[in-house]
Amino acid sequence: MRFKLALRNITRHRLRSLLSISMIAGAVAAVILFQGFSSYSLRALKWIAAENQYGNMQIAAEKYWNPGKESRAERLFLLSDLDQLKTDVPQIEKLSGRLSFFGLVSNGDLSVGGKIIGVDPVGEPQFKKSMKFTEGTFFGDTGAKEVVVGRLLAKQMNVKPGDNITVLTNTIDGIMNAMDLTVAGLFSAGIDEIDGQVIYMPLSITQEILDTKNVDIAVLKFKELDMAEANLKNINDRLASTRPNLFARSWRDLAVLFRQVDKFYGVQNRVIEMILLALMFLGILNTVSMTVVERTGEIGTLRALGESRREIVSQFILESMLLSLIGITVGIIAAAGCISLVDRVKIMTEMPGASTPFQIKILFMMSSVIYASFLATVTTVFATAIPALRASRMDIVEALRKNI
Repeated sequence: MRFKLALRNITRHRLRSLLSISMIAGAVAAVILFQGFSSYSLRALKWIAAENQYGNMQIAAEKYWNPGKESRAERLFLLSDLDQLKTDVPQIEKLSGRLSFFGLVSNGDLSVGGKIIGVDPVGEPQFKKSMKFTEGTFFGDTGAKEVVVGRLLAKQMNVKPGDNITVLTNTIDGIMNAMDLTVAGLFSAGIDEIDGQVIYMPLSITQEILDTKNVDIAVLKFKELDMAEANLKNINDRLASTRPNLFARSWRDLAVLFRQVDKFYGVQNRVIEMILLALMFLGILNTVSMTVVERTGEIGTLRALGESRREIVSQFILESMLLSLIGITVGIIAAAGCISLVDRVKIMTEMPGASTPFQIKILFMMSSVIYASFLATVTTVFATAIPALRASRMDIVEALRKNI
């Protein structure tokens, strides 16, 4: 009976009910869309950071993380020093080394400074897969005298796949050394900082240029990415007892851009949610307050027939819950439609610090649907409860006079 009465009251003022449903649906759809977009952006940055730029985890000498006046050789170590660690921690899938340096890169006519990073294509097979090549391919094998150059750096130097470049730097002992290399491909990581100054080459060639068998960081690949942060303390405890000069950091600790974007989206989404919920709260509060005024005589009659204050409040809340349910359903459908439309239209945009535009994509996540539905329901109940409580406290005689 109460449910039928609630439906009748909702359809009594259709325009007002439609307005309430529209406010709820708009708020729910907006929360789902904003969270879906931020989650997609963070997922893309996470992939770049954890699978390409830093790996799941890095281990290096304490002096590498906090450099001072020590020599370059004091920051290096043998990768074989970590063989026992890989055995003791079965979650580690692969362990490989990287060796980097800043050098002068020349194409014969122009010389620019660049950061050269030596990677092991065998120890980091996913590294090649995670790179986006605009021209050419990844270097051939571990001993190939080939490099892949950042797209913006290649444009500055006016080089393309097949061209030769010369890398000039000092060895670990301070002796000047140079090597001619062939450009195998041009890549884009999507970040200006990388595309504008980084060159990748085989680890063995980097060690040859610097005249060393050591590496400056070890990159760890876990069976699951979440295992990296879960095992961080365990690995540092083991290093403290076996190799006290080494220290591990997870990809999240190293990925400054990811943490900044994550924090920005977190604050932005909360602010947007507060604005949307405040508008929805005020709209529903106003709508229910008008309904209470119009139904004063009805409320007085119900109270005279023996309805308790709690039953009066519950009737109004039931009506608002029905409106909320309809609004949430419409909002979810609208959000799904918008996501499908955005995916078809293929809208391109640029992120601060990014070197290439990317397509806007929005994830439809069940967690966002549940979160948005919960916020909308709670806000609707609170907005309804205030005028409903006021209505339940009406003087019965005064309320009945409205029927005269």
